[in-house]
Amino acid sequence: MESQFDTVVSAYEHSMEEMPFREHVEAWSFLNAVGDITGRDVLDLGCGSGLYARRLRREGAARVVGMDESTAMVEHARRREEREGLGVEYLAADAADPAAGDLPDVAGSFDVVTAVYVLPYASSQEALQGFCATARRALRATGGRFVAAVLNPEFSTDPQWYRGYGMLLSSQQSPAEGTPGHLRAWVGPEVLDLDFFRWSTAAHEEAFRAAGFDRISWIRPTVSEEGRARYGDAFWANYLDCPHALIIDAHAGPGAAPDSRPSTAEGTTAAPRK
Repeated sequence: MESQFDTVVSAYEHSMEEMPFREHVEAWSFLNAVGDITGRDVLDLGCGSGLYARRLRREGAARVVGMDESTAMVEHARRREEREGLGVEYLAADAADPAAGDLPDVAGSFDVVTAVYVLPYASSQEALQGFCATARRALRATGGRFVAAVLNPEFSTDPQWYRGYGMLLSSQQSPAEGTPGHLRAWVGPEVLDLDFFRWSTAAHEEAFRAAGFDRISWIRPTVSEEGRARYGDAFWANYLDCPHALIIDAHAGPGAAPDSRPSTAEGTTAAPRK
């Protein structure tokens, strides 16, 4: 199955270097939220070209497996692994399908599951819950954590709000769950054009709880000291006031993952936006 990410491998791979917020806000905040993973086994959902899978391995994870639906992304990640020999494994699979969590090398094998900008690409509540169900099924029977960077349900709809950080976010003005939106990001001479879907705080939390996560925390991003020193506080003010992404840290206790059939709750609406 073709993915919208198949044609943006190069831009995605270079975005960490070309877009300062990715390193000094996103990676800084996300890796702090993940915490010490020394000796842990980690599954990175929607791993793309392996940006975070490689970093997690270098941070001391005992085993890292990256999973992505884009065969082009996975092929690129595997080629880098052949050159670098970090010991990262890559799987081509759709993490929105709960069955992905039952794969032999995945089911019940991990202490931590991570995902950076994966849940915003869920086009339905079934897919949103599928991502969470895959994460829960991948965790050990003793439980574990799912740490995910997601689209801020209250991201700014001012088309210029994030322009200084190299991107534009646009979306239909609708309170409906799963409202389509579009991201355009400038990565050096390349452009990333990606479609996403907006989900409310309630929709996220419902999906996590349905999958078996019982403690859910939302974390706002911060800026690294290096980022503040290099670009100044004024540069980051807009982003920190209304970041385009937040981090969810969800915990699951001991026990088997529940049945992954999606619920069909109605009436949930997105929070007001700037």
